[in-house]
Amino acid sequence: MTKFCVRCGVNISPLTGAMEQNPAKLEQLRKWNVYVPEPLCVSCFSHYLAQAEARYGDGFVYEEDPSPEFLRQLQTQIDKIAVFTFNPYNEEGAYRNLGLVSGYATLGTGFLTSVVSSINDFLGEDSQIYNDKMKQAEAICQGKLKSRAHALGATAVIGLSVTFTELTVGHGMLMIGMIGTAVTTR
Repeated sequence: MTKFCVRCGVNISPLTGAMEQNPAKLEQLRKWNVYVPEPLCVSCFSHYLAQAEARYGDGFVYEEDPSPEFLRQLQTQIDKIAVFTFNPYNEEGAYRNLGLVSGYATLGTGFLTSVVSSINDFLGEDSQIYNDKMKQAEAICQGKLKSRAHALGATAVIGLSVTFTELTVGHGMLMIGMIGTAVTTR
């Protein structure tokens, strides 16, 4: 299968001389919450490495995992990102569009949940177990969405859309997806 670098468009192949960046190196940058798309050629990797160095300054050490203190600060910044289903920034130039971000969570409900929910379904009652699973999936999903928005430098996500899907009819696999537009605001 032919691969093309998502940044420069070069054909990634030993025949063309463009090599694909090692996935472990991409993952190392992602630990620092830097958005790194795939597939990526070796030469374009330097762009994302420079982005991380500019963003975090002297605190950034590529070969090392982020410190627990850094991760706590990062999580605090991610938690501050506002998420809206509408656009509250009506003024001209009030925000800058950074692109789409998404988050997905897939949860299995297990055999016991299926049995209990079947009884609730038979009795025509609300299934608290499924409701709890969906709330858990929503939280995971929104966390991933905010993390991706933060990696792009966003301060908010607007136009949020949420979908709920049962992946395996009758077998209890739930998927929740969220997508929105990451923006920076004035």
